[in-house]
Amino acid sequence: MAEVDKHNEALMRAHFEAHISERLRRASSARFQNIIPAHWFAAAASECYGMYIAGFFYGAISRTQAYVEALSKYLAEHHKIRVGKDIAERCRRLRDCDVLSAPGFDAATKILNERNDFHHLNKDVEQDFRKLEERAAECINLLHLLESEVFAYSFASQTPGQVMLSKPEYWPSPAPGQANVHLRQVW
Repeated sequence: MAEVDKHNEALMRAHFEAHISERLRRASSARFQNIIPAHWFAAAASECYGMYIAGFFYGAISRTQAYVEALSKYLAEHHKIRVGKDIAERCRRLRDCDVLSAPGFDAATKILNERNDFHHLNKDVEQDFRKLEERAAECINLLHLLESEVFAYSFASQTPGQVMLSKPEYWPSPAPGQANVHLRQVW
């Protein structure tokens, strides 16, 4: 290993170790589903949590908002609900058509709050680090509420390891009784 690489490794290790307690605190406060369907947005959706735990709050907030956009688009297309590009209107239509519950709709709209400020880095975007952390934590935990509604599952009591999907039509399936899943590990 080159001398520069050794030096960079030492700096990275020191930085990581200096912030490990903060990462652990965030990891223990973040609720997330361990399994989601293996759709095109699954890996990006999982990054929301990793970014929050690592302390990348702008990224966590923006990625969570983008995920809600992708998820709402997926649900609208799946249910053949015609809507334009207005994300808030799409979420309202999903609620009105009973695809999203009232709490799921509220979670989605709260996540999308201030979307343009974060996506476009408008002058009014939050800059206070503590407030950003609070907002990112809120987004992450609201996302859990939304995912646990849309992609609900449980484990069968009679067959260890068997996953019972509440809405199997949302999960890609290579064959009857099977589902393609994205397993999450956020650290």
